[in-house]
Amino acid sequence: MRALDLFQLSTRMFRTRPMRTWLTVLGISVGTGAVLFLVALGFGLQNIILQKIVFNKALLSLSVTSTSEAITMDQTTLDKFRAIPGVVDIAPLARFTSQMRAKELSGNVSLLAAPASFFDYAGLAPIAGSLYGANDKDKVVVSEAVLRLFGYPDAASAINNTVHLQVYVTKDIDEGVTLEVVDLPDAYTIVGVVEGPQDGFVYVPISDVSAAVPISVFEQAQVAVSASDKIPAVKDAVINMGFQVSSLSEMVDQANKIFSIIQIVLGVFGAFALMVSSIGMFNTMTVTLLERTNEIGVMRAIGASRNSIQIMFLAESFIIGFLGGVVGVAIGMLGGWLFNLGINILAARFGGAPIALFAFPLNFSLIIVGISTVIGFLSGVFPSRRAAHLDPLEALRYK
Repeated sequence: MRALDLFQLSTRMFRTRPMRTWLTVLGISVGTGAVLFLVALGFGLQNIILQKIVFNKALLSLSVTSTSEAITMDQTTLDKFRAIPGVVDIAPLARFTSQMRAKELSGNVSLLAAPASFFDYAGLAPIAGSLYGANDKDKVVVSEAVLRLFGYPDAASAINNTVHLQVYVTKDIDEGVTLEVVDLPDAYTIVGVVEGPQDGFVYVPISDVSAAVPISVFEQAQVAVSASDKIPAVKDAVINMGFQVSSLSEMVDQANKIFSIIQIVLGVFGAFALMVSSIGMFNTMTVTLLERTNEIGVMRAIGASRNSIQIMFLAESFIIGFLGGVVGVAIGMLGGWLFNLGINILAARFGGAPIALFAFPLNFSLIIVGISTVIGFLSGVFPSRRAAHLDPLEALRYK
Protein backbone atom coordinates (compact mmCIF):
# COMPACT_ATOMS: atom_id res chain seq x y z
CA MET A 1 0.00 0.00 0.00
CA ARG A 2 1.36 3.40 -0.94
CA ALA A 3 2.23 5.97 1.74
CA LEU A 4 -0.30 8.43 0.29
CA ASP A 5 -3.05 5.83 0.52
CA LEU A 6 -2.11 5.07 4.13
CA PHE A 7 -2.21 8.78 4.98
CA GLN A 8 -5.62 9.27 3.37
CA LEU A 9 -7.05 6.25 5.17
CA SER A 10 -5.48 7.34 8.47
CA THR A 11 -7.06 10.81 8.28
CA ARG A 12 -10.42 9.66 7.01
CA MET A 13 -11.89 9.70 10.53
CA PHE A 14 -11.81 13.53 10.43
CA ARG A 15 -14.30 13.33 7.52
CA THR A 16 -16.42 10.33 8.49
CA ARG A 17 -16.52 10.83 12.30
CA PRO A 18 -15.44 14.49 12.81
CA MET A 19 -17.31 15.09 16.07
CA ARG A 20 -15.99 11.99 17.82
CA THR A 21 -12.46 12.49 16.46
CA TRP A 22 -12.20 16.12 17.57
CA LEU A 23 -13.69 15.27 20.97
CA THR A 24 -10.96 12.65 21.34
CA VAL A 25 -8.35 15.26 20.34
CA LEU A 26 -9.89 17.66 22.84
CA GLY A 27 -9.73 15.01 25.56
CA ILE A 28 -6.01 14.57 24.99
CA SER A 29 -5.65 18.37 24.79
CA VAL A 30 -7.22 18.89 28.20
CA GLY A 31 -4.74 16.46 29.73
CA THR A 32 -1.67 17.99 28.07
CA GLY A 33 -2.99 21.49 28.74
CA ALA A 34 -3.36 20.67 32.45
CA VAL A 35 0.22 19.40 32.63
CA LEU A 36 1.55 22.50 30.85
CA PHE A 37 -0.59 24.86 32.95
CA LEU A 38 0.57 23.44 36.27
CA VAL A 39 4.23 23.03 35.40
CA ALA A 40 4.32 26.50 33.77
CA LEU A 41 2.97 27.86 37.06
CA GLY A 42 5.94 26.25 38.82
CA PHE A 43 8.36 27.78 36.32
CA GLY A 44 6.69 31.18 36.72
CA LEU A 45 6.88 31.13 40.51
CA GLN A 46 10.53 30.16 40.25
CA ASN A 47 11.23 33.09 37.93
CA ILE A 48 9.41 35.52 40.25
CA ILE A 49 11.71 34.54 43.11
CA LEU A 50 14.97 34.30 41.19
CA GLN A 51 14.58 37.32 38.92
CA LYS A 52 14.86 39.57 41.98
CA ILE A 53 18.47 38.48 42.38
CA VAL A 54 21.16 40.30 40.45
CA PHE A 55 23.00 37.42 38.78
CA ASN A 56 26.59 38.67 38.68
CA LYS A 57 28.33 40.25 41.64
CA ALA A 58 25.61 39.09 44.01
CA LEU A 59 26.38 35.43 43.31
CA LEU A 60 30.07 36.02 44.01
CA SER A 61 29.60 37.60 47.42
CA LEU A 62 29.05 36.44 50.99
CA SER A 63 26.82 38.15 53.54
CA VAL A 64 28.61 38.26 56.89
CA THR A 65 26.93 39.09 60.23
CA SER A 66 27.87 38.68 63.88
CA THR A 67 26.68 35.59 65.73
CA SER A 68 26.56 37.28 69.15
CA GLU A 69 27.07 40.65 70.83
CA ALA A 70 30.45 39.46 72.12
CA ILE A 71 31.82 39.26 68.58
CA THR A 72 31.76 42.66 66.90
CA MET A 73 32.69 43.69 63.40
CA ASP A 74 34.96 46.72 63.25
CA GLN A 75 37.51 48.13 60.84
CA THR A 76 40.14 45.68 62.07
CA THR A 77 37.77 42.81 61.31
CA LEU A 78 37.20 44.14 57.79
CA ASP A 79 40.96 44.27 57.24
CA LYS A 80 41.18 40.62 58.26
CA PHE A 81 38.46 39.77 55.74
CA ARG A 82 40.42 41.57 53.01
CA ALA A 83 43.51 39.51 53.83
CA ILE A 84 41.72 36.21 53.07
CA PRO A 85 42.90 34.78 49.72
CA GLY A 86 40.22 35.20 47.07
CA VAL A 87 38.55 38.28 48.62
CA VAL A 88 38.51 41.25 46.23
CA ASP A 89 36.32 43.79 48.02
CA ILE A 90 34.39 44.51 51.21
CA ALA A 91 31.16 46.50 51.43
CA PRO A 92 30.24 47.15 55.09
CA LEU A 93 26.91 48.34 56.46
CA ALA A 94 26.35 50.25 59.71
CA ARG A 95 22.92 50.77 61.24
CA PHE A 96 21.83 53.81 63.25
CA THR A 97 18.55 54.87 64.78
CA SER A 98 17.62 58.17 63.17
CA GLN A 99 14.85 60.66 62.59
CA MET A 100 13.85 61.72 59.12
CA ARG A 101 12.04 64.93 58.18
CA ALA A 102 10.14 65.20 54.90
CA LYS A 103 7.01 67.04 53.76
CA GLU A 104 6.84 68.83 57.15
CA LEU A 105 6.58 65.42 58.81
CA SER A 106 9.02 63.64 61.09
CA GLY A 107 9.41 59.96 61.84
CA ASN A 108 11.89 57.44 63.18
CA VAL A 109 13.66 55.27 60.60
CA SER A 110 16.70 53.03 60.54
CA LEU A 111 19.64 54.69 58.81
CA LEU A 112 21.77 52.19 56.90
CA ALA A 113 25.17 53.59 56.02
CA ALA A 114 26.59 51.63 53.09
CA PRO A 115 28.75 52.20 50.00
CA ALA A 116 27.18 51.97 46.55
CA SER A 117 28.88 48.61 45.96
CA PHE A 118 26.78 47.11 48.76
CA PHE A 119 23.73 47.12 46.47
CA ASP A 120 25.49 45.05 43.79
CA TYR A 121 26.92 42.55 46.25
CA ALA A 122 23.63 42.19 48.16
CA GLY A 123 21.59 41.78 44.96
CA LEU A 124 19.36 44.80 45.67
CA ALA A 125 17.42 46.43 42.85
CA PRO A 126 15.11 49.47 42.98
CA ILE A 127 11.38 49.19 42.38
CA ALA A 128 11.38 52.86 41.40
CA GLY A 129 14.13 55.36 40.55
CA SER A 130 17.74 54.24 40.84
CA LEU A 131 20.42 53.48 43.43
CA TYR A 132 23.09 56.00 44.34
CA GLY A 133 26.50 55.55 42.72
CA ALA A 134 30.02 55.42 44.13
CA ASN A 135 30.63 59.13 43.61
CA ASP A 136 27.16 60.36 44.54
CA LYS A 137 26.67 62.58 47.58
CA ASP A 138 23.56 63.82 49.32
CA LYS A 139 21.42 61.06 47.80
CA VAL A 140 19.44 58.38 49.60
CA VAL A 141 17.39 55.27 48.85
CA VAL A 142 14.32 54.56 51.00
CA SER A 143 12.14 51.52 51.66
CA GLU A 144 8.46 51.13 50.81
CA ALA A 145 7.49 51.54 54.47
CA VAL A 146 8.98 55.04 54.46
CA LEU A 147 6.56 56.00 51.67
CA ARG A 148 3.57 55.20 53.87
CA LEU A 149 5.15 56.83 56.89
CA PHE A 150 5.49 60.15 55.09
CA GLY A 151 2.33 59.97 53.00
CA TYR A 152 3.74 59.39 49.53
CA PRO A 153 0.97 57.81 47.40
CA ASP A 154 3.40 55.65 45.41
CA ALA A 155 7.10 55.05 44.84
CA ALA A 156 7.38 57.33 41.82
CA SER A 157 6.01 60.32 43.75
CA ALA A 158 8.83 60.09 46.31
CA ILE A 159 11.64 60.39 43.76
CA ASN A 160 13.55 63.71 43.83
CA ASN A 161 11.98 64.80 47.13
CA THR A 162 14.27 66.34 49.75
CA VAL A 163 14.69 64.91 53.26
CA HIS A 164 16.72 65.79 56.36
CA LEU A 165 18.26 63.26 58.72
CA GLN A 166 19.26 63.21 62.37
CA VAL A 167 21.32 60.36 63.82
CA TYR A 168 21.10 59.11 67.42
CA VAL A 169 24.56 58.19 68.67
CA THR A 170 25.34 56.59 72.04
CA LYS A 171 28.46 57.81 73.82
CA ASP A 172 30.24 56.44 76.86
CA ILE A 173 30.88 59.01 79.60
CA ASP A 174 31.99 58.79 83.20
CA GLU A 175 28.41 58.67 84.48
CA GLY A 176 27.44 55.93 81.98
CA VAL A 177 25.99 56.06 78.48
CA THR A 178 24.39 59.13 76.96
CA LEU A 179 22.44 59.65 73.76
CA GLU A 180 23.53 62.40 71.39
CA VAL A 181 21.54 63.70 68.44
CA VAL A 182 23.69 64.57 65.43
CA ASP A 183 22.27 66.42 62.44
CA LEU A 184 23.62 65.32 59.10
CA PRO A 185 24.50 68.73 57.64
CA ASP A 186 23.20 68.26 54.11
CA ALA A 187 19.72 67.91 52.67
CA TYR A 188 19.33 64.59 50.90
CA THR A 189 17.46 63.76 47.71
CA ILE A 190 15.50 60.52 47.37
CA VAL A 191 16.75 58.84 44.19
CA GLY A 192 15.29 55.37 44.57
CA VAL A 193 12.89 53.07 46.42
CA VAL A 194 13.60 49.43 47.35
CA GLU A 195 11.40 46.69 48.72
CA GLY A 196 10.71 46.80 52.43
CA PRO A 197 6.99 47.08 53.19
CA GLN A 198 7.43 46.27 56.88
CA ASP A 199 10.61 48.10 57.93
CA GLY A 200 11.21 51.81 57.53
CA PHE A 201 14.85 52.31 56.56
CA VAL A 202 16.93 54.62 54.44
CA TYR A 203 20.27 53.89 52.72
CA VAL A 204 22.80 56.72 52.94
CA PRO A 205 26.32 56.79 51.41
CA ILE A 206 28.67 55.64 54.16
CA SER A 207 31.11 58.43 53.35
CA ASP A 208 28.44 61.05 54.17
CA VAL A 209 27.63 59.41 57.51
CA SER A 210 31.24 58.80 58.56
CA ALA A 211 32.04 62.50 57.98
CA ALA A 212 29.54 63.45 60.68
CA VAL A 213 29.39 60.38 62.92
CA PRO A 214 32.26 58.04 63.85
CA ILE A 215 31.50 54.46 62.76
CA SER A 216 33.13 51.96 65.07
CA VAL A 217 30.96 48.87 64.61
CA PHE A 218 29.36 47.42 61.49
CA GLU A 219 26.22 45.31 61.51
CA GLN A 220 26.90 43.49 58.25
CA ALA A 221 29.45 43.19 55.48
CA GLN A 222 29.27 41.90 51.93
CA VAL A 223 32.49 40.06 51.09
CA ALA A 224 33.12 39.93 47.33
CA VAL A 225 35.01 36.88 46.07
CA SER A 226 37.04 36.66 42.85
CA ALA A 227 35.55 33.37 41.58
CA SER A 228 32.85 30.88 42.53
CA ASP A 229 35.38 28.17 43.37
CA LYS A 230 36.86 30.48 46.03
CA ILE A 231 33.56 30.83 47.91
CA PRO A 232 33.84 27.66 50.09
CA ALA A 233 37.36 28.53 51.33
CA VAL A 234 36.48 32.15 52.05
CA LYS A 235 33.29 31.10 53.77
CA ASP A 236 35.14 28.65 56.03
CA ALA A 237 37.75 31.27 56.90
CA VAL A 238 35.09 33.81 57.92
CA ILE A 239 33.15 31.22 59.93
CA ASN A 240 36.34 30.31 61.80
CA MET A 241 36.52 33.95 62.90
CA GLY A 242 33.16 33.48 64.65
CA PHE A 243 30.84 35.11 62.12
CA GLN A 244 27.71 33.87 60.43
CA VAL A 245 27.90 33.60 56.63
CA SER A 246 25.28 33.17 53.93
CA SER A 247 25.45 33.48 50.16
CA LEU A 248 22.94 34.08 47.41
CA SER A 249 24.44 31.29 45.32
CA GLU A 250 23.47 28.77 48.00
CA MET A 251 20.01 30.30 48.26
CA VAL A 252 19.59 30.06 44.47
CA ASP A 253 20.67 26.41 44.44
CA GLN A 254 18.30 25.60 47.29
CA ALA A 255 15.45 27.50 45.61
CA ASN A 256 16.04 25.63 42.35
CA LYS A 257 15.86 22.30 44.20
CA ILE A 258 12.64 23.28 45.96
CA PHE A 259 11.00 24.48 42.76
CA SER A 260 12.10 21.33 40.94
CA ILE A 261 10.16 19.33 43.52
CA ILE A 262 7.17 21.68 43.17
CA GLN A 263 7.22 21.29 39.39
CA ILE A 264 7.35 17.50 39.71
CA VAL A 265 4.40 17.49 42.13
CA LEU A 266 2.37 19.80 39.88
CA GLY A 267 3.32 17.69 36.87
CA VAL A 268 2.10 14.53 38.62
CA PHE A 269 -1.31 16.12 39.20
CA GLY A 270 -1.45 17.10 35.54
CA ALA A 271 -0.33 13.61 34.52
CA PHE A 272 -3.46 12.15 36.13
CA ALA A 273 -5.58 14.26 33.78
CA LEU A 274 -3.44 13.10 30.86
CA MET A 275 -3.86 9.47 31.95
CA VAL A 276 -7.66 9.82 31.95
CA SER A 277 -7.45 11.36 28.48
CA SER A 278 -5.33 8.47 27.21
CA ILE A 279 -7.93 5.98 28.48
CA GLY A 280 -10.56 7.85 26.50
CA MET A 281 -8.39 7.72 23.40
CA PHE A 282 -7.81 3.97 23.83
CA ASN A 283 -11.55 3.51 24.06
CA THR A 284 -12.07 5.54 20.87
CA MET A 285 -9.51 3.47 18.95
CA THR A 286 -11.16 0.26 20.16
CA VAL A 287 -14.59 1.46 19.00
CA THR A 288 -13.05 2.46 15.67
CA LEU A 289 -11.70 -1.08 15.30
CA LEU A 290 -15.12 -2.59 15.89
CA GLU A 291 -16.77 -0.21 13.43
CA ARG A 292 -14.22 -0.94 10.71
CA THR A 293 -13.95 -4.70 11.16
CA ASN A 294 -15.88 -5.41 7.97
CA GLU A 295 -13.79 -2.82 6.11
CA ILE A 296 -10.61 -4.49 7.33
CA GLY A 297 -11.89 -7.79 5.96
CA VAL A 298 -12.44 -6.20 2.52
CA MET A 299 -8.95 -4.65 2.57
CA ARG A 300 -7.36 -7.96 3.50
CA ALA A 301 -9.38 -9.74 0.77
CA ILE A 302 -8.09 -7.42 -1.96
CA GLY A 303 -4.47 -7.83 -0.88
CA ALA A 304 -3.72 -5.44 1.99
CA SER A 305 -1.05 -6.86 4.29
CA ARG A 306 -1.26 -7.14 8.06
CA ASN A 307 1.58 -4.64 8.34
CA SER A 308 -0.38 -2.06 6.30
CA ILE A 309 -3.47 -2.50 8.49
CA GLN A 310 -1.40 -2.08 11.64
CA ILE A 311 0.39 1.01 10.29
CA MET A 312 -2.95 2.55 9.31
CA PHE A 313 -4.31 2.30 12.88
CA LEU A 314 -1.03 3.41 14.42
CA ALA A 315 -0.97 6.43 12.11
CA GLU A 316 -4.48 7.40 13.22
CA SER A 317 -3.55 7.26 16.90
CA PHE A 318 -0.25 9.06 16.19
CA ILE A 319 -2.04 11.92 14.42
CA ILE A 320 -4.66 12.24 17.17
CA GLY A 321 -1.96 12.26 19.86
CA PHE A 322 0.10 14.87 18.01
CA LEU A 323 -2.89 17.16 17.43
CA GLY A 324 -3.90 16.68 21.06
CA GLY A 325 -0.46 17.85 22.15
CA VAL A 326 -0.46 20.91 19.88
CA VAL A 327 -3.98 21.94 20.87
CA GLY A 328 -3.16 21.17 24.52
CA VAL A 329 -0.18 23.52 24.47
CA ALA A 330 -2.43 26.22 23.03
CA ILE A 331 -5.05 25.56 25.75
CA GLY A 332 -2.42 25.60 28.49
CA MET A 333 -0.94 28.89 27.28
CA LEU A 334 -4.36 30.48 26.85
CA GLY A 335 -5.45 29.29 30.29
CA GLY A 336 -2.27 30.62 31.86
CA TRP A 337 -2.67 33.98 30.11
CA LEU A 338 -6.30 34.33 31.22
CA PHE A 339 -5.51 33.29 34.80
CA ASN A 340 -2.56 35.68 34.96
CA LEU A 341 -4.72 38.47 33.51
CA GLY A 342 -7.34 37.92 36.20
CA ILE A 343 -4.73 37.95 38.97
CA ASN A 344 -3.18 41.18 37.66
CA ILE A 345 -6.61 42.86 37.43
CA LEU A 346 -7.23 41.98 41.09
CA ALA A 347 -3.71 43.11 42.03
CA ALA A 348 -4.25 46.46 40.31
CA ARG A 349 -7.48 47.03 42.21
CA PHE A 350 -5.71 46.41 45.52
CA GLY A 351 -2.68 48.52 44.61
CA GLY A 352 -0.32 45.65 43.76
CA ALA A 353 2.18 45.42 40.95
CA PRO A 354 1.57 43.20 37.90
CA ILE A 355 3.41 39.89 37.87
CA ALA A 356 3.98 37.04 35.43
CA LEU A 357 2.80 33.90 37.20
CA PHE A 358 3.47 31.58 34.27
CA ALA A 359 6.52 30.79 32.19
CA PHE A 360 6.31 28.56 29.12
CA PRO A 361 9.79 27.35 28.13
CA LEU A 362 9.88 26.29 24.48
CA ASN A 363 11.74 23.07 25.27
CA PHE A 364 9.13 21.97 27.79
CA SER A 365 6.29 22.80 25.40
CA LEU A 366 7.91 20.63 22.73
CA ILE A 367 8.38 17.85 25.28
CA ILE A 368 4.68 18.04 26.14
CA VAL A 369 3.76 17.67 22.45
CA GLY A 370 6.16 14.73 22.19
CA ILE A 371 4.70 13.01 25.26
CA SER A 372 1.17 13.47 23.93
CA THR A 373 2.23 11.99 20.58
CA VAL A 374 3.84 9.00 22.26
CA ILE A 375 0.76 8.40 24.44
CA GLY A 376 -1.42 8.57 21.33
CA PHE A 377 0.84 6.13 19.55
CA LEU A 378 0.84 3.70 22.48
CA SER A 379 -2.96 3.95 22.78
CA GLY A 380 -3.19 2.60 19.25
CA VAL A 381 -0.75 -0.30 19.63
CA PHE A 382 -3.22 -2.83 21.03
CA PRO A 383 -6.15 -1.97 18.67
CA SER A 384 -3.76 -1.97 15.70
CA ARG A 385 -2.41 -5.41 16.57
CA ARG A 386 -5.94 -6.74 16.92
CA ALA A 387 -6.89 -5.22 13.57
CA ALA A 388 -3.82 -6.70 11.86
CA HIS A 389 -4.51 -10.19 13.18
CA LEU A 390 -8.22 -10.33 12.35
CA ASP A 391 -9.19 -13.31 10.22
CA PRO A 392 -10.31 -11.91 6.82
CA LEU A 393 -13.29 -14.28 6.52
CA GLU A 394 -14.49 -13.58 10.07
CA ALA A 395 -14.05 -9.85 9.47
CA LEU A 396 -16.14 -10.01 6.29
CA ARG A 397 -18.95 -11.77 8.15
CA TYR A 398 -18.86 -9.26 11.04
CA LYS A 399 -21.98 -7.10 11.35
